[in-house]
Amino acid sequence: MMRTMLSNYIRRWAAALVVALTVVPINTATAAEKNCGSVERLATALRLLQVVYPELKGKEVSISLSTGHGNPFNAPTDAATLGVLINAPLWQPATGSKGNLGTSPSSSREADGVLPLPLYLDVNFVRSGTDQREISCRPLKFTNDKAGSQFRKAKDTIDAHPEWTDAQELEMARTLGLRYGPEDKATILRMLPLEGLSMIYGPLQIKRATFSMNIGQKCQGCSFVAPSWEITISEVGTSRSLLIVVDPFVGKITSISE
Repeated sequence: MMRTMLSNYIRRWAAALVVALTVVPINTATAAEKNCGSVERLATALRLLQVVYPELKGKEVSISLSTGHGNPFNAPTDAATLGVLINAPLWQPATGSKGNLGTSPSSSREADGVLPLPLYLDVNFVRSGTDQREISCRPLKFTNDKAGSQFRKAKDTIDAHPEWTDAQELEMARTLGLRYGPEDKATILRMLPLEGLSMIYGPLQIKRATFSMNIGQKCQGCSFVAPSWEITISEVGTSRSLLIVVDPFVGKITSISE
């Protein structure tokens, strides 16, 4: 009897939390900074993850939170710098349910359209370059530092051949799974979740988008390969802008920074 009562209590508490997070205004761009506390920042971070990874919608996953910057998961946090670990669900959904998420830590089936798990993500609300610790309502930086298997394979292969031309590098990257090259700009921009991001950052418009294969100079023994799309988006009515980096192998956002 006690176990049943406790179970019912936990379910009611969880349901109340879901409702609380649901009613938090999604448009934090217009929310007053002074009214933005830890719960609002946490809700905003989770909404940003839904925008970046729409595959998560309606799916069961396990979520662990940390203070970010490499500290252990499940440590107490004020939701100013959040580390988010998304992994396989703690329980399996009912038989017959459909999903498109990876189900094991070794899953890396990017080519099959499966979102590989685990995801190690960071969402930062702390503004740098100020004398005091200034916390924003809007995510100032989002990163997914775990490169996909295709990206890593291309990097290792091309790094070993600094003598290759840009065209040869691109050809090899395509052979290894790169889907969105320099001629696919229109496709990349159509895939960008601009409407969802605008609900968090306010009205946005695209300023420019650039594809690149390398960073730094090519040299033997150097690590110079980093295929990416860099998209600069301005915030309408302000002088602020966002830099969004997209992985050209899978078309997914890997970072957002102000």
